[in-house]
Amino acid sequence: MDIHKLIPIPSRRRFTNLLGAFALGVGTTMAAPATAQDHQYSAEQIQAGYRTYVSQCQLCHGSNGDGIARVSLSRQQFPRAVTDDDIRMAITTGNAAGMPPFALKADELENLVAFVRSGMDRTGTEFRLGDARRGKAIYEKAGCAACHRLDGNGSRTAPALDDIGFIRRPGQILTSLTDPTKGTMPINRSVTIFTADGRTIHGRRFNEDTFSVQLIDQQENVLSINKSDIRRFDVSMTSQMPSYRGRLSDVELADLLAYLVSLRGK
Repeated sequence: MDIHKLIPIPSRRRFTNLLGAFALGVGTTMAAPATAQDHQYSAEQIQAGYRTYVSQCQLCHGSNGDGIARVSLSRQQFPRAVTDDDIRMAITTGNAAGMPPFALKADELENLVAFVRSGMDRTGTEFRLGDARRGKAIYEKAGCAACHRLDGNGSRTAPALDDIGFIRRPGQILTSLTDPTKGTMPINRSVTIFTADGRTIHGRRFNEDTFSVQLIDQQENVLSINKSDIRRFDVSMTSQMPSYRGRLSDVELADLLAYLVSLRGK
């Protein structure tokens, strides 16, 4: 099926005047994070939405979704849009700033919203976002602060989560919750260092350069060790974080994911 035959494509001139399919006003000086409604986003929807995005939106928004001032689709930053309905409205009605309306079929519109909500995840990882307010309570109930730090509270033995929704896509966060070993970024893997003077140090690596390794040990001390002082350096390929698949219900996982996605720093 040729999507170009189904969707009227605005002229290049109209694209040039386009300030963004998701920018709901020009008076805002600061982008606001978008909060998703409780919704399931399937892999098929996300991938179909990507195809629509390429044909309709990419010329102005760019391949990373940051071609419009104050808008970053991959990081869910819009001047005013908050809900899925806000995004649909912006696409279908346009705005006074110069965005034309787009006449998409209902399923095409839903797919495009799914792609944006996925953080423009071209892999099409399926996920569901629930209620972020309930998710905050689940975060506390699950004891995440025992390892993670958030808003100045919690341990530093695992990565801080203050801006996790800004730096990682929903599908990536869900993978970390359900399959932590697969979802762990290489720089955050646990390490064991054996030094030339006989010490054994366990911790989480958070930085490494040509000459040294920086880590936080199990007592939350920040250490920088010269590589010339290291006798052996083991990197664990298994995450110490437990999987929450089976520990939390599907609804609880969706709520927790929505809460983590909402964390975009200050």
